[in-house]
Amino acid sequence: MRDERTNRREYRLYRAAQALGRAAPFWLLQSVGSVLGVLFVLVSARRRTVLANLRRVYPGLSRLARIGIALRCAAHFGRISFDFIKWSQVPGETLSARVACDGLENLRAALAEGKGCFILSAHFGHWEVASQWLALAGFPQGMVYRPLENPLMEAELARSRTRFGNWLIPKGSATRGAIKAVRRGGVVDILLDQKADLEHSEIVSFLGILTPTTPSLARLVLATGAAVVPLFSYPDGTGYRFRLDPAVPTQPSDTVVSLTQRYNDCVSREILARPHLWFWFHDRWTPRRRRSTAS
Repeated sequence: MRDERTNRREYRLYRAAQALGRAAPFWLLQSVGSVLGVLFVLVSARRRTVLANLRRVYPGLSRLARIGIALRCAAHFGRISFDFIKWSQVPGETLSARVACDGLENLRAALAEGKGCFILSAHFGHWEVASQWLALAGFPQGMVYRPLENPLMEAELARSRTRFGNWLIPKGSATRGAIKAVRRGGVVDILLDQKADLEHSEIVSFLGILTPTTPSLARLVLATGAAVVPLFSYPDGTGYRFRLDPAVPTQPSDTVVSLTQRYNDCVSREILARPHLWFWFHDRWTPRRRRSTAS
């Protein structure tokens, strides 16, 4: 159980950062965030996690090259951590002017099928800003999420995420909430790159490594027939651009395993093309006993 004083201290720091965000321009917040992100990875024990993950995925790269990716990754996530404070406060007109979308027709085509749609993404680029832009453009989404331990910060984050019409689906009730949403023809966001509970996972390839992966998206698709549209976002000056790809095809012979692998392949291709935009800081591949899975 977290100490209430710790929660309040974090909340006061966040409120101070909000005040800074209102006053500072995007470029300044992003520059400060990038510098602090690099400093964090240099002094934090998380540096070992980042470099271990990169060594696992890129064994042929030199240590210097892996350090280069780690520093760019740290700068990127420092940037988005700081500028999200401002994005969560700016009016819709600012969001529309600074964020661009390619492939909106792919989402429209998926929804035209009448079975709802899942948006497949990852902790890559700035997925939060993309979801707000889509809501503002008339495509509000249910966002599957894990609540923060600090209830004060959780309330702030919830207000930021839902201010243009998105709604939140707690991970504990994600299956019921997601099925209900897509059966109404709605849109649900799912980030597929988080560590999965070994007992409720499938072992499929992720970034070229056999990895326990949640099969929840595949199960939902098989249950509902909803389309899956990939979304990936990238920095674009002081704003962002994101891309919606055509729906991932589903075959009559598909299983939970084959679909989970197809979704992982989709995310993996994007990460391998721009590795500095993915969140290498979390311990995605903790060594542990793995069960085998046959397709």
